[in-house]
Amino acid sequence: MKSRFAILVAVVLVALMYAPGTAQEPDARTVLQAALKAMGGENLRSVQYSGTEGYVAAVGQNYNPAADWPAPRITTYTRTIDYEARSSREEYGLTTGTGQGGPLGGGNAPVITTPIVGEQRRHWVVRENFAWNVDGTNIVPQPALAETRQLEIWLTPHGCLKAALAPGANPIAVERTEQNKGRIVAISFVALGKYRVQCGINSKNLVERVQTWLPNPVVGDLYHEIVYTNYKDFGGVMLPTNWHAHHDLDDDLEGQGVNVSGGHNSFGLTVSNLRVNVADAAPAVPDAVRTAKVPPVQIESQKIGSGVFYIGGGTHASIAVEFRDHITVVEAPLNEARSLAVIREVKRLIPNKPIRYLVSTHHHWDHLGGVRAYVAKENVTIVLQQNNLSYYAEVLWIRPWTLQPDLLALFPPEEVSEGYTFETVGQKHVLSDGTRTMEIYNVTGLQHAQGMVIAYLPQEKMVIEADLFTPPAQGAPMPAMVTASHRSFYNNVQRLRLDVQTIAPIHGGRTFPWAEFAKFVTSGKPATN
Repeated sequence: MKSRFAILVAVVLVALMYAPGTAQEPDARTVLQAALKAMGGENLRSVQYSGTEGYVAAVGQNYNPAADWPAPRITTYTRTIDYEARSSREEYGLTTGTGQGGPLGGGNAPVITTPIVGEQRRHWVVRENFAWNVDGTNIVPQPALAETRQLEIWLTPHGCLKAALAPGANPIAVERTEQNKGRIVAISFVALGKYRVQCGINSKNLVERVQTWLPNPVVGDLYHEIVYTNYKDFGGVMLPTNWHAHHDLDDDLEGQGVNVSGGHNSFGLTVSNLRVNVADAAPAVPDAVRTAKVPPVQIESQKIGSGVFYIGGGTHASIAVEFRDHITVVEAPLNEARSLAVIREVKRLIPNKPIRYLVSTHHHWDHLGGVRAYVAKENVTIVLQQNNLSYYAEVLWIRPWTLQPDLLALFPPEEVSEGYTFETVGQKHVLSDGTRTMEIYNVTGLQHAQGMVIAYLPQEKMVIEADLFTPPAQGAPMPAMVTASHRSFYNNVQRLRLDVQTIAPIHGGRTFPWAEFAKFVTSGKPATN
């Protein structure tokens, strides 16, 4: 891991610091203009490309950290880009099945965990600094995603050439030999005033690889790469027919029992059709999108037991448990901002006691994004399942955080580098102060995530869980199907002989009676598998 970290840092630093000063290196603008001409992009204002073969991975949702991202199959895909209007409209359908990637995991995983019934449609749009989703007739503003979606325009084959030639991009070039690809010219430039992008151009003046780094709340500088192959001439415009994207770095350690990051393949598409300079390529920005702002973190807390607090207010919750001389928090989801807000609320609810332990249920990114904040702010000990230890150590210490440094990157405690930050769970781990006990168990037979734990409070007869069961909204019916995760949750509670009365879920916004859940699971409804 250390050698890979050193290599990545070196690449970033070279990209940031290198300046052309040697006569033998090619002139970047000359290479870019030649490529733009060869690819038919000089008069290209907009494109629309489509295909029916490919996959879109659930990044951050792999079965274990060493596995690839689970990847549902594309049924239809169309993307329309207007370079002059700085707009993109991406429309596609997904169905159960893998195009490439891991066969297990969370998110929109294949049939073993979360099957897609029929076809799931996605319609994602950006224009200039405004982003939104279209859900049927509903417009859903996405202001937090505008910059990333805008950047994606300039990572396309023609987009990277246009972006590198734009004012302020400051392109520089170096010629080199790439493994199994021969000689290329690598163009490094700045997109959107902040993102360092590298565009690889081969001897035929075709773009074959685009690379950049994106800020991410879990892994810091997230590597993003798109490989373009099998170019075809579409009426004078050259476009690759095979698109293959990677998110994160592949340690190539799958199957070797080392659970450092293995998620890699994030997107694949076989392009079958291209239209150029299409009319009305740029969508109008809805009024609701123009006025939308990134919402502040919402915190809603409720007491669910003596010294036990459910802290929700969003898609994910945390549970705070008061011990005699400290506090234990279960789960730090989403990001640093969420965790800092939860920490403030915990301190308000339980004053004058430190947060000593953070129990992290599993490694999926939506549940892991706030862990670093607890380490930086409270210097907690993280309790986690032992199979995930090497990955959590990588997330906390090995990765570079140059694009959007968080508190841990700016103020790292000594204990992190020396490895004092963790307590691991084999099959059972107990936190106790003589007056209160929390039992933490490994969940066996689960196909959603390897290394999942649940926390049990014997005094309250309460089990705290993530992703195993999400209660329906108050007054709404139970789910139509019993899933594999429901079944695993029920079976583990029975196996461990836990006396449970209440479920405190990380998702769902409220506690739920165990008796109702048990009745649902044993009702004879068919289970997905």
